[in-house]
Amino acid sequence: MSGPEVLRFAANLYRVPLEEGYFLVDAGLPWEARRLLALLKTPPRLLFLTHHHLDHSGGARALWERFGLPVLAHPREWPYLTGERPRPPLPIPLLGKALANLGPPIPKEALVPVEEGEEVHGWRVVALPGHTLGQVGLYREKVLLAGDALRGGGLPPRFINEDHELARRTVRKILDLEAEWVYLGHGGPLDRARVEALALRLGV
Repeated sequence: MSGPEVLRFAANLYRVPLEEGYFLVDAGLPWEARRLLALLKTPPRLLFLTHHHLDHSGGARALWERFGLPVLAHPREWPYLTGERPRPPLPIPLLGKALANLGPPIPKEALVPVEEGEEVHGWRVVALPGHTLGQVGLYREKVLLAGDALRGGGLPPRFINEDHELARRTVRKILDLEAEWVYLGHGGPLDRARVEALALRLGV
């Protein structure tokens, strides 16, 4: 089976091949949904959301309406995805709260809970909290799809992490997985040596 294919939107989305078909990791911004739907010539088996932020989940409602596919997410993210709780504001004066919450809510009946240790078509669900408290990734055969647990060669900025100390500890967790490649929500993949260097720099 070949590895995940990156689809470059505001955040990296991943098309993960299966023996029959594929599934999709993350869904981009709501106003990118039309372009995403045009790229998907056949329906995904499911949509896996790493976390609730708009650049990762904003297109989920459109995918669900088009394909009726299950949307997998950690239960801690559900209140933000359904609109029951507002997302934390973006660091933009005056507009931050409105911009963070522009995405159409996902109906609760579309959502399927995923917890650490469960399997999704042979990929193991891994909790990667810090950036958001319910962020999850997928791990298989030395490859980790990590959402926004890492960014570039470091962590996402402190001001957009829900728990920055927890985000630091998640770097050690990623290292302990012994992944050889970490695929990110923003930027290119990191090899193990760069994750080791980051852990050393952070003292974790």
